Amino acid sequence: MQFNDTSTAKSGILQNIEVKVFGDSGYGKITGDTNKLSIFTNLVNRGLDRFVFLAMTADGRWQWDDDNYTDLSIAQTNIVNGQRDYQFALEHLVIEKVLIADSNGTWKILDPIDESDRKAITYLQNNTGNVGVPTKYDKRGNTIFLDAVPNYSGTNALKVYFKRGASYFTTTDTTKVPGFPSIFHKYLVNFSSTHYAVDREMSQAKNWFPLLTEEEKSIQTFYSQRNKDEIPRLRPAYQNNK
Repeated sequence: MQFNDTSTAKSGILQNIEVKVFGDSGYGKITGDTNKLSIFTNLVNRGLDRFVFLAMTADGRWQWDDDNYTDLSIAQTNIVNGQRDYQFALEHLVIEKVLIADSNGTWKILDPIDESDRKAITYLQNNTGNVGVPTKYDKRGNTIFLDAVPNYSGTNALKVYFKRGASYFTTTDTTKVPGFPSIFHKYLVNFSSTHYAVDREMSQAKNWFPLLTEEEKSIQTFYSQRNKDEIPRLRPAYQNNK
C-alpha cells in the first residue's frame, strides 16, 4: 500500500485514513489540507516506530529491517592507533554484534561487558593500561569503548551489526510503501486513525483501540514464528546423578 495514491484508485495509506476518520466523502480532507497532511504524516511515522518495536521484540533469529533501505544494517569504521572510543549513529537502536580485525586482518567477535556489572567495573578499572587487540567492549550512549587501546590502525577494522528504525515518510511522498510485509500495511492506517481519534476524544476511539490491540498481537505472532526454514533441535538434558 503506497503512502499517498494520487490516482483515481485512491488506495493509499492516507486515502484509507481519510475514509476511516472522515467518512465516504473524506477524500481530500488530509491530502488537500497542508496542516492535516503534516499531522497524519507524523502519526503514520509514529505507527512505523510502534511497528518496529513490535517486530524487533518478537523477531527471534530472523532480524527485522526496513525493506526501503538499500544497504545492510552493518556499520564499519576505521581503527585508530591509540583510540579506545568510537561513536556509532543514533539510528542504531540495538547493537547485535561487534567485531574487530587485528593488525593481520583477522576478524574476532568482541564480548560485551557493562559497567552496571560489578565484575565489569573492576575489569575496566584494572585494565586502563591495557594496550593491544581488544577482546571486549562496553556501550555508553552512542559510543563503544574497547577494553584495550589498539596499538595499530586498520581501515574499516571495527564492524557493528545493528537493528535500526524505520525509513520515515515525508509529506511529499506518494509511491513509497512501508518496508514490511504488505499484509500489515493497513496497521499504519488503523494506528494513525485510532490515535487521532483518541487525541481528539472522538467516539470511534473506544471501538478502534481493541481492534488495534488484536492487530498488534498478530504482528508479534508473525515475527516470532517466521524463521520456519530452521529445524528445531532437541538437546539431551544433563542430569547429575552424584
